[in-house]
Amino acid sequence: MRGATYHVMNRGNRKVRIFEDERDRRRFLRFLIETKETYGVDLLAGCPMDNHFHGIVTTPHGNLSDFMEQWEGRFAKYSNWRHQRVGHLFQGPFRAVVIEHDIQLLIALCYVFFNPVSAGLCSRAEDYKWSTYAATVGLAACPSYLSIDWLLALFPDATLEQAQVRFHALMTEGDPVVGYLQQHDAAVDPGALRRVIRSYTNEQLQLGMLPQIYRSALRSTLTELFPDGMTIPGRANSIYDAHVKHGYKLAEIARELRINPSTVSKIYRRTLGSRRTQ
Repeated sequence: MRGATYHVMNRGNRKVRIFEDERDRRRFLRFLIETKETYGVDLLAGCPMDNHFHGIVTTPHGNLSDFMEQWEGRFAKYSNWRHQRVGHLFQGPFRAVVIEHDIQLLIALCYVFFNPVSAGLCSRAEDYKWSTYAATVGLAACPSYLSIDWLLALFPDATLEQAQVRFHALMTEGDPVVGYLQQHDAAVDPGALRRVIRSYTNEQLQLGMLPQIYRSALRSTLTELFPDGMTIPGRANSIYDAHVKHGYKLAEIARELRINPSTVSKIYRRTLGSRRTQ
């Protein structure tokens, strides 16, 4: 679509590494810059990991597929040549999610920028050198290929420099989306906001309009999912919900409950089986 904004992503075939070293990452970035210039695409955010990458782009000319095919194709050809490989580098066609409003953009940005932190590659988003986050918030020089005008849309009453500072401060909060909404209406109850946002997000997930990865941006904490005094059946249902709806690993749930991971696995499988027969 002309003028549409997308969260694009792809990963290595069989989840293998896409980037073997810094030379690969630099070439990936070079191809991105050249291809975006050719197709007139704007890059709002980017974060290459080890076996996958994320980007947020706007396509004024409605040519996302052509842009992605050229970008990925050039890098795959280069990677196979350099590392003496044949076959597919990526697991399949790229995935793209249309971003329809500011809150969805903020959710996507949170996911992209916090991805290295979640993966344990750094403790702060600005410490990951291959992400555009540091440049976005003014902690590094902003390269010419990066568009950060969207900051003015999120903070329309600020200058670009002020918007960078405010976005950085927002991203250091425990829940950036709720914090952003509260800035617009200080009287709004944060608990109510979380329930409304999660309700909307869960509805979109059920409809298949948002990728499953977005659930982590707004999911309840394990402490919230497992309050004190839960009954045994209630705990079993919460284990199922925490794993299926919120994306927590069974090992994470086991640590929260302080019980053996095998016990959590058995409870989950039992609950899954009973729900399938209902």
